[in-house]
Amino acid sequence: MKISIIIPTKDRPQLVIETLNAVANAVKGVDNEVLVVNDSEKPLILPDTLTNVVTVLRNPKAGVASARNFGAKNATGELLLFIDDDMLIQAEDIQTTFRLHQKYQRCCINLNWIYPPERSAKIAQTPFGRYLIHYGFTSLKGWNRGNDWNDEELFVTHGITSQYLSMTKKDFDECGGYNEVFPHAGFEDYEFAKRLQALGFTFYIYPKSRLFHNESDRLDINAWLDRRRRGGATRKVAVGLGYQEVAVHYSFVKKSVLEILSFSSPFLKFIARILPSKPAFDPVYFKIVNTLLAVAIYEGYRSR
Repeated sequence: MKISIIIPTKDRPQLVIETLNAVANAVKGVDNEVLVVNDSEKPLILPDTLTNVVTVLRNPKAGVASARNFGAKNATGELLLFIDDDMLIQAEDIQTTFRLHQKYQRCCINLNWIYPPERSAKIAQTPFGRYLIHYGFTSLKGWNRGNDWNDEELFVTHGITSQYLSMTKKDFDECGGYNEVFPHAGFEDYEFAKRLQALGFTFYIYPKSRLFHNESDRLDINAWLDRRRRGGATRKVAVGLGYQEVAVHYSFVKKSVLEILSFSSPFLKFIARILPSKPAFDPVYFKIVNTLLAVAIYEGYRSR
């Protein structure tokens, strides 16, 4: 079985090269193709070591959903693997993906991910890093907080994440791919999963994999909040498509408070920045970041 690895990217040249170096090592001896879909107006220049391994496509539209669809349209493999441009994979991950698809039909497979151990150790020295660790933003398990999780074996779940998502090309074509109305990454996965569920697909997570999520450029609070703001915008898009269960209902009072806090965000960031970095001050820091997070989601949500 041939695997087509599809990697959308936008303006993260160094990170995507690290990802592609890992992919090149992971697919040695495997029938494969690696398709990078550049969603930026800037050309993506790869080192010579990758030019014979990777095909770079220019997304004729805009947005991660259309980039993934364009990659799938050009894919020739029977199995599609979508990964983000900051995921570091190994050969055993590819072999696990093949093995699971040979056993299970009409399904989507997610492999587990964590932050690289050395990065987790490094960010634990900063208040923002400790915030990310405390609230589970540094692992797939943390992102699934509140949902069933099994550390020991493959388990069925209710949603998908396209950070590392595999499915057959036949199944992808049947469901029509990602909805390209979504401008950014976020709730496009939610909407995609809902359509797949309606067609009877099963979603699995294999927890014993340990992909490394290498988002070193988003460990700055401003970049992280920008990502959450875009997520708020995609949530509103999902609501507009009829998924009222993800709607956020802001009362007049809450709207008023968030508007004031939005105006005050630079001051809140300043306070967070000047707080001593000692763990004793983490409760105050965490409250400030949670406030900024609520504001960012609100700003994205109202922008649509």
